[in-house]
Amino acid sequence: MQPQTEGPRTGMDSACMGCCHRKPYSPIRNPIKMLYQRTFYFHFKNLHYANGRNNTFLCYEVNRVQCDELVPLCQGVFRKESSHLHAEVCFLSWFHTQVLEVLPPGERYSITWYVSWSPCNKCAEKVAWFLDTHSNLSLAIFSSRLYYFWKPDYQDKLRRLNQAGAHMAAMDFPEFKKCWDKFVDNDGKSFRPWKRLKINFRSQDSRLRKILRSPVSLLREDIFYLQYNNRHRVEPVQHRYYQRKTYLCYQLEQHNDQQPLKGCLQNKKGKHAEILFIDEMRSLELGQMRITCYLTWSPCPNCAQELAAFKMDHPDLVLHIYTSRLYFHWRRQYQEGLCSLWRSGIQVDIMDLPQFTDCWINFVNSQSPFWPWNNLEKNSWCIQRRLQRIKSRGLQDLTNDLGNLQLGPPLS
Repeated sequence: MQPQTEGPRTGMDSACMGCCHRKPYSPIRNPIKMLYQRTFYFHFKNLHYANGRNNTFLCYEVNRVQCDELVPLCQGVFRKESSHLHAEVCFLSWFHTQVLEVLPPGERYSITWYVSWSPCNKCAEKVAWFLDTHSNLSLAIFSSRLYYFWKPDYQDKLRRLNQAGAHMAAMDFPEFKKCWDKFVDNDGKSFRPWKRLKINFRSQDSRLRKILRSPVSLLREDIFYLQYNNRHRVEPVQHRYYQRKTYLCYQLEQHNDQQPLKGCLQNKKGKHAEILFIDEMRSLELGQMRITCYLTWSPCPNCAQELAAFKMDHPDLVLHIYTSRLYFHWRRQYQEGLCSLWRSGIQVDIMDLPQFTDCWINFVNSQSPFWPWNNLEKNSWCIQRRLQRIKSRGLQDLTNDLGNLQLGPPLS
């Protein structure tokens, strides 16, 4: 058996926008089926100083999601082919050609990577763009080691990848063992952990968590103009309409003249940005503080209830939510969710020019001033009037409910 023998070269046709930005690359190799034992032990060992590990190996599992159950589809290994064709790019190109273009559209996929090095800054951006443009995918990345973790640009791209919905974690003993069992030609031998595996894992895991919790990764200008635009429908980009997602930018004003705590969150697969925001806030010691949130879409009923419960648990907290647009505002259930926010003491308003400008200054990576789009203030006024009608209807319902209360007979 020759486990590392690779198949014939396959051509890489023109890809979608999520696949390397339509950039033509040279042909890529088919994935490797199995790794040699010595290759695995050398390249996946989670050392602090991994000298001589200049290659990257990516072990992948692709599962179909059918009726909320995972159905195995394919697995294999990619490695870096050149300085311009990293293992992550090889996978994206192969996956687009061999899976997305072959199987029926609308299928959902769950992808898991086990990588010897975390993605570099350029690959992280390409993978994030791939996830942004393929809403039917979920990706989990387990890394043995972090690549150039001390460089700000690499840290920023890891946060960008995390914001795009990728679950990121360091490889621990279960992940190494799974790699050994599924991707290594092991001749029936059991996985033998090396010394300090657990200690090194804790170090890598702590380092990764610190990076992902670091100051906010700023939004790109095009992302802000696309996602925060309050028009009913945005203009197509390259003749294609893009789905506007939920982004939540928050600023927590601290006491004692400390710098405000900022963050920018995006919906992840299975978890809305509002829930991620609540999780982050619950990890802090909150007192009499003020938090301002800028949302692209108003909260769904479930998120509204969770936000209301969070505010009830923190009565001294001042929480002000500004939203660019209203989400399913014509549905009764969504209207009731907005009313639950008001009843809990959360202030809800529509973003206008001052809020868009403040969001641009604090959360967008730009050196230029904010240029409002056409009819920005007119759109804000129309949406604010719609929000006031919802609020008035909610207050009227509350008044009617109080009027319908029946008192019991007087006590004798």
